[in-house]
Parts: sequence; C-alpha cells; structure tokens
Amino acid sequence: MKKEDIVFKSNGWQAINRMGIINENYHTLILNYRELMNEIVRIQQVQDPFLLLFNNEHLNKYIFNFLASTSALIDSCRSVMDFYKNTVIYENYKQKVKEQFANNKIAIFIKDLRNYQMHYKTTFPYVTPNKQVCFETHEFKQYDRWTKLSKDFIKEQGDFIILKPLFETYFKMLEPFYMGIYAELTEYHKKDFKETIKLAAEVNVQIPNIYYKLISCN
Repeated sequence: MKKEDIVFKSNGWQAINRMGIINENYHTLILNYRELMNEIVRIQQVQDPFLLLFNNEHLNKYIFNFLASTSALIDSCRSVMDFYKNTVIYENYKQKVKEQFANNKIAIFIKDLRNYQMHYKTTFPYVTPNKQVCFETHEFKQYDRWTKLSKDFIKEQGDFIILKPLFETYFKMLEPFYMGIYAELTEYHKKDFKETIKLAAEVNVQIPNIYYKLISCN
C-alpha cells in the first residue's frame, strides 16, 4: 500500500469527503439564493417592474437554479446520512427533518413547486399591483398533483404568492438545519480527524488545513 493510501483510506479522510459533498451543495444553494434575491429586488425597485419582468432573461433561470439546488442539497444530505444509520447522529437527523419540515407548508410547497417546474411546466412570475414579484395562484390550481399541505398553502395565499418572503423564509429554514448537521458531523469525527493528522505526519503526507480547523472547532 502506498503511504498516501494509508491517509486516504482513514476514517477522517473519508468523513471529510462526505462532509464536503454537503458543504459544496450548501454553498451552491447560497449562491443561487443570492442571485435570485438580488434579481427580485432589482425588479421591484425600478419605476416599471412589469416592463423589466416582461423583458427579463434571468429570473426564471434563477428560480429554477434555486429549486434545483435545494433538491441537490436535500438529496446529498440524505445520502450522506445513510452512512450513519444506527447512530445517534442519524436519529437526530431524522427527528429534525420530521419536526422542521414534514408538516411545514412552505417546505412542502417548495418541494412540490420544484416538481411542478421540472416535470409539468414553467410558471412565469408576475407583478402585483403594489409591485411585488409573485406567482399567480390561478395557474397552480390547474395542476392536480399538489399535496394537501401545498393546496392549503396556495389557498391561504389568495391570488398571489409573493416570491421574496417565500424564498427568504424557506432559505432561513435550511440554513441553520444544514449548519447544524455540519457541526454535529464535525464533533462526531474529531477523533478521526486527529487520527488522520497523525497518520499524515507519520508518513510525511501533506493534508489540507481543513483538518486542523475542524479539530479546533468548539
């Protein structure tokens, strides 16, 4: 076995790889969220938002990218957490998903909206009379695959679903949830990270600074 393989096959190295998958998808979500929010704000601040929306080349792409990145993050996290089955960290994850998302109307609507946009049709945003970028709910009522919670949410919104607070609220659910998972995994694997650092030193293999940063996290 090559000396590098001793390090690469260590539990700490493998843990960093798994955590990196979540981290990469999380940062992609952040970038897509910022692009989307900036574009919505830009439209809402101009004198004639309807004209800018009508000629907009980016908003639908930003909405699609944001929805796709939420799906990628959720799926990657689920895949990574499957590795930890029969551990406390996995049970904590499942419990938090149930408590924070299973019966949350906004979370369920975003999930259903992602399926709607990807598998049914693209809904083009509109502007309310008070210049808020929105979806018109009458379009959604033609679709018969909304779950009950999504139907309830759509009904509660009236004629329009205002996009900025919708996506802000959802992002603010995801952000602490995934930061919490990353923190739990960091604590769970601290001994593994230290062992990888020790192995790397013994065989004179340089490793990324992330290992040293993570073992110093409280």
